[in-house]
Amino acid sequence: MAGSPALLLLLALGLCCPGIHGQRNEVIARFRHSSTKPPQLGQRLELECDTFVENIGVYWVRQEDKAGIQHFIVYIPAYIRTTYEGKKQTSTRFEAWKNGRIYWLVVKSFSSQDEGNYFCLLNSYRMLYFSPGQPAFFP
Repeated sequence: MAGSPALLLLLALGLCCPGIHGQRNEVIARFRHSSTKPPQLGQRLELECDTFVENIGVYWVRQEDKAGIQHFIVYIPAYIRTTYEGKKQTSTRFEAWKNGRIYWLVVKSFSSQDEGNYFCLLNSYRMLYFSPGQPAFFP
């Protein structure tokens, strides 16, 4: 019986906490097509964000490499309209949409001002989840 509190703790952790059974709350940003190489000037760049949950909003953010400044690009909500920088409903530079738990961002014509690390993030049950950055720079 001396080990029962430890066993009870392990059982409680196994029932309550994601990650114990191989489930992980991950958010992953990546190029939409695995064959995508570094972008070329004027090329369409497609990124996708794979989340661990459906019907939640996702933000796309770009971080400049040198200055480390973060730029909001778009918020893609679960049910209402997508919102771009400046509270706009459309963008001349970007497209964004979702399907299930996958959220896409397209840079319509990649230029030097678009270079940086792209992140998607979401807020789920008062926890903020960031994807690892997806670098997009000219070669």
